[in-house]
Amino acid sequence: MVGRRQSSHGDIMKSDAKLSEAIKTIAENMLSKPNRIPSSEAAHAAILFAHAGWNRALGHPLDGYERVLATFEKERPNLWLELKSGSAEDLIAFAETEKMRLWANDRRVILVCGIPNGKVHVEWCYESDYESAKKQIERAVRNGPLWVRKVDA
Repeated sequence: MVGRRQSSHGDIMKSDAKLSEAIKTIAENMLSKPNRIPSSEAAHAAILFAHAGWNRALGHPLDGYERVLATFEKERPNLWLELKSGSAEDLIAFAETEKMRLWANDRRVILVCGIPNGKVHVEWCYESDYESAKKQIERAVRNGPLWVRKVDA
């Protein structure tokens, strides 16, 4: 049975697909050899491009992904050999197309995603909550996580 969830703004969506599975599917289709285990950098790059394409399809482009990509490229100069294209833009466009083809009515926006402990993890919000959630994420990035901050007693 497909469940339904409702956001604070009344948006209703079917919860029939975990967003992490959708992103993983898109990312796997970006790999030049999807049946082989990719390097960590190639896997993370594919997830990054899937994230960027998913959000762009909703009208929320991902700014600053180039800095993260540069880190992956520095760590693994042959990164692009593991991907179907040597162009970040082409891979993001592919992800955007796949999102619209397979999940056209899904209005969840990705806030952050990654591969902690070898498993794709996605933090998302409903599109109607995106602006406030984006500000919370930006504030957390700017100030660091609460558990790191020194608390004066």
